[in-house]
Amino acid sequence: MAFFRRARGKVGTFVAPEPQPLAPLDDVVHDALKIAHHGVRMSVKNHLIVNALRDGKPFDERELEEFAAAEYRALAASSREAAGRAQRDIARGEQLTGRVFPGGKPVVVEPEHLRKPIALRQVADAYDAAAADSDELGLLIDEAKAEAWEEVGGTLASRLAMNRIEDDPEYLAFRDERLQHFIEDDLLAALREHAAQAGTGDD
Repeated sequence: MAFFRRARGKVGTFVAPEPQPLAPLDDVVHDALKIAHHGVRMSVKNHLIVNALRDGKPFDERELEEFAAAEYRALAASSREAAGRAQRDIARGEQLTGRVFPGGKPVVVEPEHLRKPIALRQVADAYDAAAADSDELGLLIDEAKAEAWEEVGGTLASRLAMNRIEDDPEYLAFRDERLQHFIEDDLLAALREHAAQAGTGDD
């Protein structure tokens, strides 16, 4: 059985795109902080839900601030470790500078690789600054509380609706007895007390 393939037309010669300028370091740090804020907020939200629903702990603003700050400091430590690895990669690349890859492309250390350790260290400094910023931590905690309520509030409300007191068999069984007790004892005692006060002239 013969297989036939359509002849491929000439697609032209590949031309590599022009290298793009690197984004300013301030933009890199700003974007990293936005991503970190989102991640830490999610961690605080989950921590808050676990504290309230599983462990029954009361809301503690100070404890949540310390938790959020620790999350930022952990991100800073991770970023500094990555900066160290990037610096070692640069050192290895510089040892190979002047050689060529199997395809003939010369080995060079690209500008973005050279700048990577610097960017990572600046991002780590920004994380540490966020960990010490009470305004940032307070805003983050407020957002986390709102998200936690949105996540579990509906579930709690639906559970309460499903377990209304009026539908509780035990409550219904003793409701009439409690009402009779109130009418015969509590209400009667209140009327007698009022009559006694009226007889003595007390208002």
